[in-house]
Amino acid sequence: MTGWSPCPALFRAARTAWLALGLAASLSGVAADFNATAPTSMDKWMYPFEFGTGGTRPVAPTFASFDPRFDTRDAEFLLGWDTATVVPTGASPARYVLRRARLLLPVAADRTFLYDPTHDPIRTHLPTNNPARLPDADAGRPVEVFGVGFRGGFTAETYLESSSFGPVGAFTSNTISIGTRNAFAAQFDTNGVLVDVANHVGQLNANWTNAPFEAAAWAIGTTTNAAPGEFVPIDSVFAFDLDLSDPLVHGYLARSLSEGRLRLMVSSLSPAQQITPGGTGLGGLGSYPQWSTRENLLTAGPSIELEGTHIGTADTDADGLPDDWERLHFGNLDATAAGDPDADGASNSVEFQAGTAPRSADSVLRVGVSGGGSPPVLEFAVMPGRAYRIERSLDLATWTGAAGRLTYPAKGRAAWIGGTPEVTGFYRVVVSEAP
Repeated sequence: MTGWSPCPALFRAARTAWLALGLAASLSGVAADFNATAPTSMDKWMYPFEFGTGGTRPVAPTFASFDPRFDTRDAEFLLGWDTATVVPTGASPARYVLRRARLLLPVAADRTFLYDPTHDPIRTHLPTNNPARLPDADAGRPVEVFGVGFRGGFTAETYLESSSFGPVGAFTSNTISIGTRNAFAAQFDTNGVLVDVANHVGQLNANWTNAPFEAAAWAIGTTTNAAPGEFVPIDSVFAFDLDLSDPLVHGYLARSLSEGRLRLMVSSLSPAQQITPGGTGLGGLGSYPQWSTRENLLTAGPSIELEGTHIGTADTDADGLPDDWERLHFGNLDATAAGDPDADGASNSVEFQAGTAPRSADSVLRVGVSGGGSPPVLEFAVMPGRAYRIERSLDLATWTGAAGRLTYPAKGRAAWIGGTPEVTGFYRVVVSEAP
């Protein structure tokens, strides 16, 4: 199914933005709704000095170090699921529509940390002798979940419980582990690339020159077993609802389901007990979380709840719309490809291809032009599991790829910045299912 149609609210002058939509995919697999809870198939304590026990320990602490030789997020907890038994694999990420992705994590030690269910800005983690430091408004530090990136040639498929943490120098070295772990907590940057957040606070080290940046957790843990500011009792369960409103996060999860391997990282900046070199004042009293792993025989291990729809290829009424997509949005198979029930100017066929909601006029792919000069900047909303490219034409007949770069300046928004000062012509956004 291919084609293109003009987007609503066109900007038309020397520059004109058009919307082109095209899908060409041949998918296999049985389509179905899914609602499942699955235990981890692997987990590993990601700490520099776990000395080969990271994948076999019954307890995995998460804590921070403010020693300048270490990543600030010193000890993290890697969780993995092989999801093929609960969700069909092999389809484009666009075919996985998630309604809930919730991580459940049991506490393995009694009253070792204070409950904080809110985000703490980066300035609250600065050394006490830094004038930019912002006092923390509430007690404790939140427990956070991120995606997972890999280095050292590893992938989600090849990084196992027995795999190495990464290069670790001698205890007396200037840099023991900064930026070296082979599997790391990651978030998407403005270019849509997963970047390491293990040292986003910014340690002072000759081998780490990255500027500090705010880390946006994909989920912050909550529990009903303690009030904010209270110590958390053993056997409490923390729930982490992953932010499905972020298309990049949603797309990460969808791609993971397509591949049948989902990996997440649990992290916290609760300081470990230490006296920090340099007198920064950020040493802690050892008040940090400790989590049950799947090897723990005394309590349940980590698990994840996944609820959503896998949109298959069946189209029994031969109207060009997958049956599962029609049932998801309309509850029946009565919709037509040319229909436009929300009167937003985009047909059901176009909404299916773009990943937008056919019954919401606010959910439609509209392209805007900003900047008022050169190079051109096109802005539009993005959806999970979609790939976008920009094409340019001088005559609306011949289209070629336009030089430029796609950025993600805000959640759910894309800005394509032209790579040439030439602005005269027609531009269109082409959206397809992500590979």
